[in-house]
Amino acid sequence: MRTRLMCATGAFSLLLVAGCGAGAADGGSIGTTAVVSSRAQRVYDRIQALPPAKQRAMAVQLADEEGSLEVYTSLTDDVADAVTKAFQKQFPHVRISMFRGNSETILQRILQESQARRLGADAVESDFLEMSSLDSQRALAQYTGPGQARVAASSRFPDWTADRFNVFLPAWNTDLVKTADVPRSWEALADPAYKGEITLEPTDSDWYENVTHYWLTHGKSQAQVDVLWKHIVANSHVTKGHTTIMALLGAGQTPLDSMNYTYITEQARLKGAPVAYRLPDGTNPLPAFPRPNGVGMLRGAAHPAAAWLFYDWMLDEGQKILVGLHLTPSTEVPGDTSLRGIHLAPFDVKGLTDTSTDWDKKYDEQLRGVTSAKGGG
Repeated sequence: MRTRLMCATGAFSLLLVAGCGAGAADGGSIGTTAVVSSRAQRVYDRIQALPPAKQRAMAVQLADEEGSLEVYTSLTDDVADAVTKAFQKQFPHVRISMFRGNSETILQRILQESQARRLGADAVESDFLEMSSLDSQRALAQYTGPGQARVAASSRFPDWTADRFNVFLPAWNTDLVKTADVPRSWEALADPAYKGEITLEPTDSDWYENVTHYWLTHGKSQAQVDVLWKHIVANSHVTKGHTTIMALLGAGQTPLDSMNYTYITEQARLKGAPVAYRLPDGTNPLPAFPRPNGVGMLRGAAHPAAAWLFYDWMLDEGQKILVGLHLTPSTEVPGDTSLRGIHLAPFDVKGLTDTSTDWDKKYDEQLRGVTSAKGGG
């Protein structure tokens, strides 16, 4: 995580030094310190100069004239498809296209297109780390529309806003793990009773950092934390991919995931898999960490009105689409039960964006020598 952010930031910093000319919409690069797309900024300013109640109507009018919208997103295929269809149905004159990839791919693609002076994206929806990187490099334009009022202050960042959360909690196979044996704390994963029973995901360094930070800020010493991780890793196997480890869990090939995103567990449960992240009474006593994923509009957008419209829509109607797919929205949405019975702990955004610690490397070192999970290859 820290390594990929530093590499991306370095590449973008070189671009900032070398950048010249107009913004991407005018044939130049995005994110330069002195020069961005003046056309795009004029459109953003024109919309946001209006009273909040009139901004959406102006954005729709201008977006209809633009006719297109390109979004880069790390949403999974099913969610991206649902968002695309709902947005297209509501705004039929704006042809929306989504490029979907993992968050690292999204960031690298924006950087590469910027260097080639051919920015393809108008808006971006991705993981907090990549959004923070784009924000720090001044690649994103400021949104001050009505959607901001719907989101808690802790979910608003300088030039992007959280539109959903991936919530971290263990998941278990209800046929293989009795209710009495479900872990009631993160520390419980270190219990020798779970020897060989736990599946770890090798890219979950953000989970590793948050659990570590939680323990250190709740009375544990570094030595105690180190011992806990040593025992957790000793109890575990490793398999890559959260959907893969959920498939293994649902098939009964593994009994317990150390952590999975609650929406993945819930989607599997609703499809009939014997999996859960809540106890039978509907609660989970562990502190759950909600990782923010956010939406932003690019300063060099070729279709800035459409980018603004998408940003605003994702904080309004788009929230209902997310809830319908059992994701956790960043706003209050009627019918949302994703956090019912869950105890949230603050997600340590600061710790994960601090360049002094490479949490990818630290987590990799923890997992050194751990074998692949049963059935996981």
